[in-house]
Amino acid sequence: MTNLVGATTDEGRRLEAIVEPHSDSRIRLTAADLLDTEPEVAFDRITRLAARIIGVPVSLVSILDTDRQFFKSQVGLPDIWAERRETPLSHSFCQYVVASGEPLVVDDARSHPLVRGNLAIDDLGVEAYLGVPIRTPDGAVIGSLCAIDHAPRHWTSEDRRAIEDLVSMLGTELVLREEVRFRREAEEQAQLLAREMAHRVKNSLATVQAIVSLSLRSRQPAEAIRPVLLERLGSLAKTQSLVMVADWRGASFAAIVASEIEHYDVGTRIRTAGPEVWIAPGDAVTIGMILHELATNAAKYGALAPGREGTIDIDWQEATSEGEGRRLCLTWREDGRPGTSAAPESDDTEPSGFGSELLDKLIVRQLAGRIDRDWSDRGLVFTADFAISEPMSA
Repeated sequence: MTNLVGATTDEGRRLEAIVEPHSDSRIRLTAADLLDTEPEVAFDRITRLAARIIGVPVSLVSILDTDRQFFKSQVGLPDIWAERRETPLSHSFCQYVVASGEPLVVDDARSHPLVRGNLAIDDLGVEAYLGVPIRTPDGAVIGSLCAIDHAPRHWTSEDRRAIEDLVSMLGTELVLREEVRFRREAEEQAQLLAREMAHRVKNSLATVQAIVSLSLRSRQPAEAIRPVLLERLGSLAKTQSLVMVADWRGASFAAIVASEIEHYDVGTRIRTAGPEVWIAPGDAVTIGMILHELATNAAKYGALAPGREGTIDIDWQEATSEGEGRRLCLTWREDGRPGTSAAPESDDTEPSGFGSELLDKLIVRQLAGRIDRDWSDRGLVFTADFAISEPMSA
């Protein structure tokens, strides 16, 4: 006699409760995680209990692959099959359990229309078979726990309940296994994040050190240096905030520009144009400082200075150069600086002293870039071409 336990029976409803999918979205366990793995005590204990409780010579935990079944655990198989720990699908009853997602109960394999031609009958001595689906924590059927007898047998409801209870125990083991893996990966991710944070903090401190060092070399008194220094450190902090909002993956170039010019006449005196370019965290802080320096100089000495009606156009393009990787081309064009647009006479005073030195350090040294400054009667055209890192994946 053959019986497929369905969801409409009391036992079917009991089985559904036993194998109810786990709701944790972190679960990723699949059949591939168990295929070709070494024997394990937890699985061997299940098969031994199945054989002892039901009183059968053979019990298997079978995991189905595309063209074979793999025995994660076995009790009572002939030595040749026990050593191989697998059979082709021509010797598999488990494939029907996986296909239907329901228990398979076969009292006499030789008279059963579904399996009577299966080679496991003669080669493995499978005359009676009782198999229950094994599900991953998210509900996918990957194999079966089965009891096998070498003679026809009528399986009782108690036999089925025993197998179902053991499958429930096995399901708990799979959930625990996935939780252990999740925690291990979380620890590894935390360690990676800690190393990355240490690297970023080191880079940020190096930038702060450079800003402070260059500021102190200025000939201005401390009272004049202090507000400028605080502004530059504030710019660094703003860019760091943009990076944090994006889970430390970086920031868009447009967002960095917007952050540095938000206090000026954006849309009337300042126009921006450029494609979406994602900037990696390490470059974002440096680029924020570059844009802050350009905006500050424009507000103090250039197109945005008090009493002037100048405008600024900010354009950028991303390019890829062979052997150089990703590069960003930035053009900062100021129009309308009558009387002050000529190139500074001295490199020791603002904006050409500290400003030029800081921009050179940030663009040329840190970003392996090139700078061109063109002063004319109309204003300043500042162009820079520099390397940017590959963006981090989400």
